[in-house]
Amino acid sequence: MKKPVLVFLFALALSCWAFHLCPLTATAAEKVLLKGVVTDNNGKTVEGAKVFLYNGPDVRRPADFISVSTDKDGKFHVVLPVGKFWAVARSKKSEEYGPLMPGDKHSGEPRELDVVPAREIEMNFTVKDLKDAVSLRKGTREGFVQIKGRILDKNSLPVPMAYAIAHRSEKVEGLPDYMSSWTDADGGYTLFLPPGKYYLGSALTFPPGQGYGPGNAVLIETDKTDMDIVISAVSPQ
Repeated sequence: MKKPVLVFLFALALSCWAFHLCPLTATAAEKVLLKGVVTDNNGKTVEGAKVFLYNGPDVRRPADFISVSTDKDGKFHVVLPVGKFWAVARSKKSEEYGPLMPGDKHSGEPRELDVVPAREIEMNFTVKDLKDAVSLRKGTREGFVQIKGRILDKNSLPVPMAYAIAHRSEKVEGLPDYMSSWTDADGGYTLFLPPGKYYLGSALTFPPGQGYGPGNAVLIETDKTDMDIVISAVSPQ
């Protein structure tokens, strides 16, 4: 057999081998469309929200993937690789990252999502302002006092991205009566409460995990700016 023929047959065999590998490579790198709708606590669509996706349950860091902002119908979409992710939706008035501030909304604890080979996956989110999620449902602060302080660990270091909680009784079942937004980088929080006696404490998740509880009882009658809350141990999850 002549040399040119051998070269042609070798090239043809190599092409066929590569061709059969192509589907495997495409499958390994397959992309899946995640789409859905973001609504608020009243069922109204939320424009300008984003869905943040992480390759682990720790969502207090920059996201691995971020959807496009929701449109006027609350619709979002994002293209993801195959794998496991944890997803949250947020509607922030300021930068994409950082603690939630008054007026910002989020969907609570991350939802686990298994992205498997498919054309598309649908997942909807409901975002809430923390003040709407607990007892400030009237939408007014009339008659409320404002308390501020910091959440600190046992070494007096600030605890960012935690929540201050206030409850009228020492024992808490379900959600506390009042809950702040995320603490800032200095552990600072703000709570609006009707005057009265409360047990102040903290939580690291929303909704709070099992076993959390408020701390000491305090009487709140006027605005206060020095109500620090010390965490003696890591809050139960």
